[in-house]
Amino acid sequence: MRKLKGSNSLTLAGVGAVAAGTVALVASCGGGGSDSTPVETAATIDSAGVATAIADFEGIVGICRDGATGAMRAGRKLTAAVLLREGIKLTTGTLPPMTKTRLALSSTPPPDQLGDCGGRWGYRNYSHLNGVTTATLAFENYCMTDTDTGEQDRINGKIAFVDTATPTASGPITTQLVANTSEAVTLAVQDAGGAQLSSQTLSFSGFKMVVGEPGGTPTAAKPDVMSMTDMTVKSNDTGKTYRQSNYTLRQYETPVGNVERTMTGRGYRSNGSYYDIATTQPMVEDADGDVVSGVITFTGANGTKAVATLVPGPTLQATLTVNGVPVTSVPACVR
Repeated sequence: MRKLKGSNSLTLAGVGAVAAGTVALVASCGGGGSDSTPVETAATIDSAGVATAIADFEGIVGICRDGATGAMRAGRKLTAAVLLREGIKLTTGTLPPMTKTRLALSSTPPPDQLGDCGGRWGYRNYSHLNGVTTATLAFENYCMTDTDTGEQDRINGKIAFVDTATPTASGPITTQLVANTSEAVTLAVQDAGGAQLSSQTLSFSGFKMVVGEPGGTPTAAKPDVMSMTDMTVKSNDTGKTYRQSNYTLRQYETPVGNVERTMTGRGYRSNGSYYDIATTQPMVEDADGDVVSGVITFTGANGTKAVATLVPGPTLQATLTVNGVPVTSVPACVR
């Protein structure tokens, strides 16, 4: 997984590993699109739709089958959890893990960050008063290179945010962050030769992060809580638009140093049918950022469901059952 370089970052590429953050929210790939407003009905999750189900879920977690080796690679999608997982890292200084102290933005905007293959991102319309920072995070053809494949991600768009902080002896500490896209964010993926492989555009509203223990470590009693009211993702390759709504993510650190996360939300296919997503067993990563355990359940019409069980290790991957039947027509899990 690649992240925007610099001390301030909004990760928009990859759904790399639970270790790097929370489980991603789906930008589903099933169903047919339409220019008319779709009717909301519960989606049926069944064996006949396994291919669609996997396409839906791979925006959240790479689906694999038990095996000694494998070359599974998580897909890169613009999803709500890309934002939720990283909490829209808009703080300054050397940003520690999400469960640690967050030094908020100060009176001086951080310098622009240049892409390794061109473009930049930085803060525009910057205002800071009494610990409250209002600004727009702008991506201006910001380019990142995948060192393994040579592929390039080019990002454009604007995210308006308000960062509220509490003054402390160490500097202002973020207590709350709210954000919306003021200009839709587009991610275009190109191969090493410059040919476009894919392109997606996202817009969202109602992102909110509330810090459980400002200046400290969140606990089960006072977790960090992140939520997203609504988000749409358009595949510029197919013309289809997908939606997610009412996502809530809670996370905290346990006494032994593990990070536990739970989440709920609803995902929509392009035909308007929806399924509910929830962690039926908390997602856990250890102090090294490796996946320890976790179960994500996707529930559709008439109690139909798919269950993704996270595979321990450094890679975000899971085995999948659809109505109790294991899915095996997928790559082997990476060990």
